[in-house]
Amino acid sequence: MGRGKKLNASEIQTILKLKDEQYSVAQISKVINRSRKVIMNLLKDPENYGKKKSSGRPQSLSARDKRAILRAASNSKMTARQIAHSVGIDTNVKNVRRVLKKCKHLVRRKLQKKPWLNAQHKTIRLRFAEKHIHMSKKWRRVIFTDEKRFNLDGPDGLNYYYHDLRKEQQILSRRQMGGGGIMIWSGIGYYGKMDINFISGKLNSKKYLEMIDQQINAYATRIAGDKFIFQHDNAAVHTAKVVKAYFSSKNIRILDWPAKSPDLNIIENCWGNLARAVYKNGRQFQNVTELKQCIQEEWENLTRKSIKKLYKSLPNRMLAVINSKGGATKY
Repeated sequence: MGRGKKLNASEIQTILKLKDEQYSVAQISKVINRSRKVIMNLLKDPENYGKKKSSGRPQSLSARDKRAILRAASNSKMTARQIAHSVGIDTNVKNVRRVLKKCKHLVRRKLQKKPWLNAQHKTIRLRFAEKHIHMSKKWRRVIFTDEKRFNLDGPDGLNYYYHDLRKEQQILSRRQMGGGGIMIWSGIGYYGKMDINFISGKLNSKKYLEMIDQQINAYATRIAGDKFIFQHDNAAVHTAKVVKAYFSSKNIRILDWPAKSPDLNIIENCWGNLARAVYKNGRQFQNVTELKQCIQEEWENLTRKSIKKLYKSLPNRMLAVINSKGGATKY
């Protein structure tokens, strides 16, 4: 029931006069045609009637409820609705979201995909960063390469959680080759990029050699200079004996790459930009041919300016690894 209309000055005077004349509340109610409750509110404290500010609608969540919600949300992957259910609070989900939004140390954050690092991985990454922290412009000689898988139905679903800024950030580890689709390979240099290569079937050392030989001959010196350095990770196909023999015969220097370090390989950022462009507006593809065409078109849109910007980030990436003592970085 809504709040009754407040008594006006004339009604107040009449009520007080009738009270002095020993009228009961019920009798006064009949005389002025107002509810007993509003009359009683006046008679409780006539001097302060109407001066007290209304407290408004009572809050749907108590202070205790709010604390329970925040405890449940801390570094939790649960949705707002699941959080309310877990603490046994029956309320509109908007009220829960409102509490979470107002909390200064909670941030709704997407889970980052990062490989798990053991002590040895961290030690090797730290040594690598310390060795290359002062490379500066010499990074321009490095050609960064990698494979990337694209699915017809787009990337995996978004994974968010409520990150408590007072706690360590959560990460999401996934197997590299999960799902269906097509595999691509390419490389970037400070002055340009290689072609997108679509890999049919399983990639073996023979296919890899044929692909990189063609791309190195066509682009290496053009995008990284005569004394270029080739980077690839420690996947089995990259470290096969025939592959090592090929680079040795060509006198091509290989960058000694630390395992579990996609955050240091700047082509990963190119893949991220490419994926966002390919799957923009939630786009999905009916067949591999359609997906290939889109990947090719969007790769052509990758500019030298954006690539150079990534190269300039390399000293900061090395510093980030050093600061984290070999651990994962924001990159």
